Amino acid sequence: MKYALFAALSMFSLFASANDNLGSASASAPQNDPYDYTQDLDIAKVVRISNASSGASECGPIKAQMEYVDSKGVSHKLEYTRLGDECEKG
Repeated sequence: MKYALFAALSMFSLFASANDNLGSASASAPQNDPYDYTQDLDIAKVVRISNASSGASECGPIKAQMEYVDSKGVSHKLEYTRLGDECEKG
């Protein structure tokens, strides 16, 4: 009887830990979120910033993307609008 109970609890523990590992792996995949300027972002490390549009040398609003990791280790990818590089050259 004790052996059967031990085996059942061991299997339950094995499946519970496997499910937890799968949840962690999917949570670390970057999520593509549009940025709203009213959001408070939890940024621990910026991984990459890139221009989404090909007109990076224009003056005016262009789309850009940022990939970052938050304080919990979850990767995020968001799109935002910024001024082109030519606007800074006055």
